[in-house]
Amino acid sequence: MYLPVFLLSLILLAASGMAQGDDGMRTLTGELFYLQRIALTPDSVAVVEFRDEQGRVRADSRFPTEGRQIPLPFALRVPIDTSGQLRGAIWSHGRPTWLSDPLAVAAGTEPRDVGEMRLHQFKPIGFGSRMVCGETEVEIGFIDDHARLRVDGETIDLHPAVAASGARFEAKGDPGTFFWSKGNTALVGLQGELLPECVPAVPAEPDPFSASGNEPGWTLQLNGGQIRLSLDYGTREIETALPPPQQDNGATRYVLPDAGITVTVREQLCRDDMTGMPHPASVVVETDERRLQGCGGDPRDLIEGAEWTVKTIGGEAVPDEVTVTLQFLENDRVAGSSGCNRFMGGYELTGEGIAFGTLAGTMMACPEPQMEVEQQFLELLQQVARFEIDAGGIDAGGRLALEANTGQQITAER
Repeated sequence: MYLPVFLLSLILLAASGMAQGDDGMRTLTGELFYLQRIALTPDSVAVVEFRDEQGRVRADSRFPTEGRQIPLPFALRVPIDTSGQLRGAIWSHGRPTWLSDPLAVAAGTEPRDVGEMRLHQFKPIGFGSRMVCGETEVEIGFIDDHARLRVDGETIDLHPAVAASGARFEAKGDPGTFFWSKGNTALVGLQGELLPECVPAVPAEPDPFSASGNEPGWTLQLNGGQIRLSLDYGTREIETALPPPQQDNGATRYVLPDAGITVTVREQLCRDDMTGMPHPASVVVETDERRLQGCGGDPRDLIEGAEWTVKTIGGEAVPDEVTVTLQFLENDRVAGSSGCNRFMGGYELTGEGIAFGTLAGTMMACPEPQMEVEQQFLELLQQVARFEIDAGGIDAGGRLALEANTGQQITAER
């Protein structure tokens, strides 16, 4: 249940009237604010979190703004023996839209007024929306019109599903695994188990984002609140504070008026026009004289997540009675079934393609058809040099092609 912000503050401040530290807790107070003249939407929800030095949430407060505008006062009780970081955010229309910088808070017994916590506009690229479902923390991100859910280190691909209200996404072949957005709250199911209602959390800081284009060569980096743009093969360099993002028809736009430059990022499949490497975002850099196009984001985002089922090896269909799978994991690891045995190993993405390292597997013996398929698969996998992904296939579950320099392919679907 949400409490009005002023009532919540009064309750917590009254509670803090007891000797601070007697119950092992103390009160932190402050205000969320921003400088831009942008009104909060009526559905906005403010969130403040205190995380310890291990990143665990030790105290949080969330409340609907109910038509009130910034500054928004807050108060929360935190453990006296814990140092960490305080951070605030505001959600609107089911997405985090404002985020503060982290504020270091040292352990202590006395109450503390942290003053104004300045917010900046926030637009996640990849996983950026974080929610709390009871004791479970989940992250949700979007590429094109499908979603990716991350829970306990596992990434699950979800696809649009019919819903009476809100936006619902389900795992292919498993309607019991879903993310169902209901404004600033959501429902999450994991293999038929319904989690407690999910409520807004302070979003994760976006990972560094990079992009590049060709003829003439240019590169872009967004990191730590800074934007760095290198044009004309490095002959012109621009580095400045990242301006507030502007939303335009599903794209994110950054305007640098002093440099006469606009950068537009759209989360959609993009292929590098020189190497063919797929990326999860298309990027346009517009200057006073020209319009440059390129691709951005981490290609790993396109292949990590749900398991891929191999359909063909070297142009030959995998027999129905044989199962060959691939799953790309975090930290550049890959695992799966090679037809008879389980395998695990590493892979590497370069600027031009993909390569698989030495693979280790179990040593079981199987019927001859399975052993033949396994040998063909593992031999061709070691020759793979690039990958391609079908944009249309993503919506239906995804289609992946791993190609060797000889032209032979391993194709897989989700």
